[in-house]
Amino acid sequence: MKKVRISVGSLVACAVIAVVASLVNVNNDTTIDLTDRIVVDHSAPAASAVVNIEGVITEVGEDGLSFMLDNGMEVVVTDETKLGIDGPTAPPKEEQFFEPTFRVGNLIGGFTEDTTTEPVTAAVIYTNWNFEKPIR
Repeated sequence: MKKVRISVGSLVACAVIAVVASLVNVNNDTTIDLTDRIVVDHSAPAASAVVNIEGVITEVGEDGLSFMLDNGMEVVVTDETKLGIDGPTAPPKEEQFFEPTFRVGNLIGGFTEDTTTEPVTAAVIYTNWNFEKPIR
């Protein structure tokens, strides 16, 4: 008798769940368009930086402005090379991952106009940071 009550109770519970579920979905036949919630501000600055100088410094030249990366790329930094990240959305200079010198073990991220020259001349160095032993 106890098994019959449990079976009948389970059957009633399933029936109640089915009725409630069908009532909930009655008025929701239309799909939700999430693009209605997207707000686009066309005046906001947006960009992505092109990085084609990337690697870890394995060797630094005597001048302190040329170095070799772990991928074999030789890079030269000149007076025209921009250092760090700039622009309206850039973090303050003291919060950027940029050390005052180039040294072995530093992670480099930057950009050059011409990757075919040897060595390449950096147009921009965005990152110069040693995550294991940072200087600052």
